[in-house]
Amino acid sequence: MLDFNNMGEENTNELYFFALLTPFNITAEVDEIKREFTEKYESSRALKSPPHITIIPPFFANDDFEKSIENKVNVFVKNCEPFNVTLNGFGEFNNKVIFVEIEKNESLQLFYTAFSAFFTGLGFELTSMNKFFHPHVTVAFRDLTKENFEKAWPEFKKREFVGRFSASSIHLLKHKGEKWNVVKEFRFGGSKQ
Repeated sequence: MLDFNNMGEENTNELYFFALLTPFNITAEVDEIKREFTEKYESSRALKSPPHITIIPPFFANDDFEKSIENKVNVFVKNCEPFNVTLNGFGEFNNKVIFVEIEKNESLQLFYTAFSAFFTGLGFELTSMNKFFHPHVTVAFRDLTKENFEKAWPEFKKREFVGRFSASSIHLLKHKGEKWNVVKEFRFGGSKQ
């Protein structure tokens, strides 16, 4: 088994995460909101990754990870069917993060539970914080000051946002200096190519 948990040993470890990416039309709308946060509220960190629903939060893995994981994830997703995801309104965490809400969804919850079990079966550990699953699409976070949160939240808690899409793949993203980039898309077996 590969040693995925060596976070501090050598600089050969890379930072990754797994996510469901939104389709183009929703991505364009969410990116516009992220740009609004940059201009009006001086919060631009959310622009460093494509709009997504995190399934496995960021983790470190060594150089062999991408090659070693590809076949395993392909086998896992071969048995997955696409499922619908509905985005509806905005939410917040701890007066620090603003996000687009995802409606409760049994299929998404089941996928998260199964993929998390698959992932931990590969030797990864999910901390208790990472085991809490509140699906969302972040529009402002780490660099959103308390003052700017207090200005933005009254507007966003009333603002409408509705979107729907069929989740038909999971993506592996890798941190490349300043931004997160998609490394690989793993299409579900029941999805049309």
